[in-house]
Amino acid sequence: MSETPVIELIEGQQKGGCPVVHFDVNQQLPIHSYHEELDQLRGQAPIVWNTYGGGFWMLLNDETVRAAFHDHEVFSSDSTVVTVPEPNWHWIPTMENPPRHKLYRRVLNPPFSPRAVRDREDRIRQHATDFIDTFVADGRVNFVEAFAKEYPTKVFLEILGLPHEDSPQMVEWVEAVFGGLGSEDPVAAKAGGDAQVAINAYFVELLADRKANPREDEFFTDLTRSSIGDDPISDEDFLNICNVLILAGLDTVKSQLGYIMLHLAENPDDRQRILDEPDLIPVAVDEMVRVYSIVMDGRKVAQDTEFHGCPMKAGEMVMLTVPSATRDETKYANPGKVDFDRTDSTGHLAFAAGPHKCLGNHLARREMIIAIEEWLRRIPHYQAVEVDALRETGPQLGLEELWLEWEVTA
Repeated sequence: MSETPVIELIEGQQKGGCPVVHFDVNQQLPIHSYHEELDQLRGQAPIVWNTYGGGFWMLLNDETVRAAFHDHEVFSSDSTVVTVPEPNWHWIPTMENPPRHKLYRRVLNPPFSPRAVRDREDRIRQHATDFIDTFVADGRVNFVEAFAKEYPTKVFLEILGLPHEDSPQMVEWVEAVFGGLGSEDPVAAKAGGDAQVAINAYFVELLADRKANPREDEFFTDLTRSSIGDDPISDEDFLNICNVLILAGLDTVKSQLGYIMLHLAENPDDRQRILDEPDLIPVAVDEMVRVYSIVMDGRKVAQDTEFHGCPMKAGEMVMLTVPSATRDETKYANPGKVDFDRTDSTGHLAFAAGPHKCLGNHLARREMIIAIEEWLRRIPHYQAVEVDALRETGPQLGLEELWLEWEVTA
């Protein structure tokens, strides 16, 4: 954790009866700093006003975040980046509100349904083993670069029918976009904008190809033939959806896997527990996702309201601070502790809730479960090294690197 608090409580100031703080949610911090700082901030109040980036509300406990996810009439998806209340982009379906949001999700759900994911399980497992086998004899790897980026990307691109050789470029674009969103660094902001233009150009070419050369049982061909309600999908919507799928699908599993693998490296008793009881892995993964949740989502207040005693004005931005809500001590006993035997963690918010619950949550869970199963079969004992140098980034939390070492046996 950082040596000095990174969330500055502004003494003597309140907004709507709530504490006022200054917290740069785009900065790099020592590993685990975000979760620990948010734990402390939640102890001050369930809602605070953050002066960073023009100012926005932060909802910090399970009750407030859960309520906001379910109330689209007050907490609109018209903007989902808290530092950009008037975005010059509109992501579909991310920034669609009900009832239209449901029309898009109906089109996009099939390849990410539980049944579709089960049907692909053998392929997902093969991809995991293929990547691990390339470095298992080395005894050392940057887990983020060699596995966490590559494995879920290959799975996701295969589901969409895109060539894996495009993976490095896609990952680079996605990282640039997320690095630039809401950033006050003009270089990062420009790089992010350029990356979005490049992603769009990629799919303009793909759309032209699928129109000229349709493919049966292929995601993008099916998408070109789909309808939103009674209307055939427009080229503009097709391109928009493709851009959003790439942004949503290539980064979150990478980030979540980094925290899971670091936890198992630093907590050998937990690792031994699932080595002894491999059937526990799905529960263990879900618990680690809860403790180390990563997404800090944004909403825009659509109408003046009093929310849990806090007056909010139309046009103000609100952060649904999931990494705080999933560690809420009023909902979970000893919430910052990974406990594979807990009974109070069902229905956590790490994959959001309500109409905008993560489209790929079934796929993400299965990818992480398989990754842990196959890693521990080949590398049951390992350690994290150079941990003091690890940094995590916000507002979607993630590790830039994670070096792991293990003993290679003949």
